[in-house]
Amino acid sequence: MITEIARDVIEEIAREELPTFSAVSRAYFADPQRAMSGRGSRQAPLGFGSGMVELILTPIVLAATAKAVECLAETILKRAPGEGTNAALRRIFRVGHRSPGPPVPDDAAQSTPSGAVAVELRQEDIERLRHVVEATLHDCGTAPESSRLIADAIIGRCRTPRPTS
Repeated sequence: MITEIARDVIEEIAREELPTFSAVSRAYFADPQRAMSGRGSRQAPLGFGSGMVELILTPIVLAATAKAVECLAETILKRAPGEGTNAALRRIFRVGHRSPGPPVPDDAAQSTPSGAVAVELRQEDIERLRHVVEATLHDCGTAPESSRLIADAIIGRCRTPRPTS
């Protein structure tokens, strides 16, 4: 679920990273601390380029998305402990309703039925989510402008239905 959401965010804000998304995502989940630390140093997330290092957003987006999913899982458990958390999160993020095109290897194996209704998020849920995501991005050393862009994209997944095929 985290990978699919993060892929959609990267598709929206850093489309040039899509060809490397699967590899970077696997590296992130194999060792999140190393993926966030860069090449052996603990200074910056994965980077590339000659001379000036360009920042790769994928591991940062994965970290922020993981925190967002964790935050929303806590919210759902508090509000409706009897409801299946995974199913509710899938409804919130509309996971499983990918647009037409070739399947992505990182996509979740399960899908949400096409008639699923989104779980309503209250304004305080959105505000808490934004705080958690922005705090995570700040901890990753993300610039404020980039933090807002990434947070808006993740939160947008909560509020706007995904295109269906």
